[in-house]
Amino acid sequence: MTPIDPASTAGASVGLKRTARGHAESFRPGANWSAVKGKLSALPRAALVALARDLYRASPENRRFLHARLLGPAVEIAKYRELVREAIYPDAFSRRSVRLGEAQRLIRHYRQATGDLSGTLDLLLTFVEAGAEQAAVLGYGDDPYFVALERALDEAVEIGQTLSGPAHREFVGRARTLAERASVVGWGFGDYVVDVAAGLA
Repeated sequence: MTPIDPASTAGASVGLKRTARGHAESFRPGANWSAVKGKLSALPRAALVALARDLYRASPENRRFLHARLLGPAVEIAKYRELVREAIYPDAFSRRSVRLGEAQRLIRHYRQATGDLSGTLDLLLTFVEAGAEQAAVLGYGDDPYFVALERALDEAVEIGQTLSGPAHREFVGRARTLAERASVVGWGFGDYVVDVAAGLA
């Protein structure tokens, strides 16, 4: 069985506090957005561009965020989808752990970068589909795992119900296909997905 990375369900680590959005961050007096915003406001345009360049070069995660924010959702959605799936259902021969927190963070970053509800819905469903597939194929899962999948499904339903026309029909069809696959999974998860899909109109 592929292990769950303990860090991926983080939230109770020593030295962390919760932001208004519920994210964990290191607590250091005076190191906050207000202080950073004040410094940024005083920078000339050239210095802001240089800072953005340095952030861009600092990590792949920063590059994905900036691409999605500045170049549009279509540029990065496929990569986000791939990364979410790999975090939830890693190759069984890779020895990589299941990284729930990483997948959740990717989805959160995509939404923050783009505000794209359809893309966020796609990633949430990818999260649940990959988790359900792993559970069905490998018999994988425990209570925290299935709770995370159910919460992602709930969030997907909340977004999906705001859509209309073809986008909504696609969401309902995908949810029903998911329910068929999840129906063989225990822990109450399969029944939960089936009930949620049955309630969609």
